[in-house]
Order: sequence, then structure tokens, then C-alpha cells
Amino acid sequence: MTVESPGPIRAYGMIFDVAGASAQGPRPENQDAFSVSQFPQLGLIAVADGMGGQRAGRVAAETALKAVAGSGPIRSLDAARYAIRAADDAVARTAGGDPAAMEGMGCALAVLSLTQDRAGDVGWIAASVGDVRVISRSPDGVVRLETRDHTPAFARWEAGEIALDEIPDSPGANRLQRAVGHGGEADTVWIPVKAGWTYLLHSDGVTKAMRLDELGEAMTLASSAAACEAITQKVEERGPDDNYTAVVVRALPDDPNAAPSDATLPNPGSATRQRPPADETLDRPRAAAARPAETRAAFNPSDDVTTRPSPLGPVATGLAVLALALGGWAAYTGSQAHSAAEATRADVAALRRSMDSVAMRLPPDTAGRLPVTAGDSTVVPAPPAAPPAAAPATRTRTGR
Repeated sequence: MTVESPGPIRAYGMIFDVAGASAQGPRPENQDAFSVSQFPQLGLIAVADGMGGQRAGRVAAETALKAVAGSGPIRSLDAARYAIRAADDAVARTAGGDPAAMEGMGCALAVLSLTQDRAGDVGWIAASVGDVRVISRSPDGVVRLETRDHTPAFARWEAGEIALDEIPDSPGANRLQRAVGHGGEADTVWIPVKAGWTYLLHSDGVTKAMRLDELGEAMTLASSAAACEAITQKVEERGPDDNYTAVVVRALPDDPNAAPSDATLPNPGSATRQRPPADETLDRPRAAAARPAETRAAFNPSDDVTTRPSPLGPVATGLAVLALALGGWAAYTGSQAHSAAEATRADVAALRRSMDSVAMRLPPDTAGRLPVTAGDSTVVPAPPAAPPAAAPATRTRTGR
């Protein structure tokens, strides 16, 4: 195992220390692949974890990395998704060219592309498919998982059923729900870059052997190469059961006395936007579920790293005004109906009080009886006639 590094690179007012390492572990062939050589020209680093037959997995990983690098500078979330789609097409075409040898080939993939928006903010455009992870560590020691695994086991952690470190040993940890070469769509996100922060891409061979806090400790070492060596040593001590790969990037303050190579990255706003063919539709980017709120709100994604006004804005404004007008009319008519109902109830109550008052003024012999109106006359019903007096009983005298 050797550590590969393009050396310190100066870009966007910082110095970037980049290094990567990979080993096959107990497998007969290393199906992992990584790229750091494109960082000085494109600001690009990537890790791919192949799957399929022994040869097919390695071919899939290398094909995906080559396709991403060939997509040109990645300066937007749309461009990142397009690059992953290009890798997906390339792997699928390679598999179709030799179905017998390449059946089932594909890979997990994570990509970071360094860029700067027109406001001067520096960040990574990140894209991931499968279970290659991106991790960051801030100067205050907080370690963040910046991406999510596309596996059933990771979904169980998101649902709160298991702990994060239990994912590798849980059912479904090795079953990818998305993969490059099988139509897997990428999750994309903007990750801010500041001096003092360290970033790590690693395959699931590292996930199975080291906890998140242990990876954070390795990321505190004095160089990216030293961090890669520490991760490799820890995985070997615990006995790897898979290929494993780690790429580490440290963002350092610029040092006028240092003599690093200067990156040839595109100037802010100069890169041509990559777009899919006209018959394809890209969904708007989604923030990763595992990202913290403070970094999730740091970027407002659009087709580019600058914000464009939406052509639907005036339509939305008109609809909102119409909705407010309809709501006001409904409230007004409801108020009028309520007032009319209250007035009706008041009239009924007054009529009842008037009728009670009339009843109290009637003569005593007609109290309790109400007049019956017949035409224009008011007739007081006569009391019922008294029943006729009974005839006295007749006695019959009987003789003795």
C-alpha cells in the first residue's frame, strides 16, 4: 500500500494538502479506486467501490472515475448530477459490451469538486451514490457525516432504530439501493470549505473497521498522508474483510513563505455549465438527511452557484394576491350573515316578550287562553258549557 499525493496546492486563498491510499485487504483483487491527480486542474477528488465479478468491479470503479473526470469542471449541483449520470452510462455500456464477464458490474461513488461562487464563498460540490462516505472535521473537533448511505441499514439508523456505529453489522448494510451502472441517481450537496477544516472520503471497508470518532482522531494528524497511513494501520490491526480506501484533504491558511503548486482551477463564474440532453429532466437538489442545519443553510442551490430569479415569481405573486382578496370577501360575507342572524334572534326574543305581556293583561277568566283571530275580529273562545245537573234518585216504597 502506498500513499499518493499531488503535493500541497494553493487555491482560493488557501493551501490544500491532499493524499489518498487504498488496499485490497483479504480480497483477491482491489475493486476500490480513487482519484487525486485531477485536483490541481479540476479541484476534483473521488472514491469508487466496485461490485460484480472480480474483474468487473475494478473495471466499473475505474470507468466511473474516468467518466467523471471527462465531464469537465464541476461548478454546480446540476453539473455534478450530470457527471454521475455520465459515469452511470459509461459503466452500463461497458457491461453491455461483454455481458458474460461484466454481468452485474457497478460501483458506489463519491465525488468532491472544489469551487468558488461569485460571492467569493469557497466550497465543495459533493455527489454520492451508494455507501462511499464523505466526512468533515471542524477545528473545534466536531465530526460530521456529510452524505448518506443508500442502504437499508442506513435507513434504519435514520429511523432511530439502531446506532450509527451499528450500521456495518446490521442486515442490509451490504445491499446497495443505488449504484452507478444501474441507474442510480446521485445525492448532491454544497459543503463549505474553510481553513482549518479536514475532509475525508472513504469506502465501506473503512466504515466496517473504524468508528466516526476514530476517523476524526486520524484527521487531526499533521498531514493528509499521515492521516491515510493511520487509517490504514488501524484497519489492518482489526483485520479487514473488504477492500478499503481513504482520501484526506486538509484546508490550511495560506502561507506567503510556502511554495506550493498553484491550482489551475476555473475562475469564479467562468466555467461553462454542464447540462443534460434536452429530453432529460433534472430534479432540484435535495440536502442530505445527515447534514447539520448550520451547513445545510449555507448554500441556496440553483443551476449554478449564483442565484437566478424564477420566471414564475410574478405568477406566484398574482395568485397570492387573489387568494388574499377571496379570503377577505369570505370573511366580510360571513360577518354580514352573522349580523343578520343576531338581528333575527333579537326580533324573535322581542316578539316573545310582547306576547307574554299581552297574556298578563287578559281578564282573569280568560287568563291562560290566547285570542284566536278570525278575519278582522278577535274572538275569545267561550268557556265550555257546564254539564247538566243530574236528576234526583227515585225511591220505590214497598209494602209490608
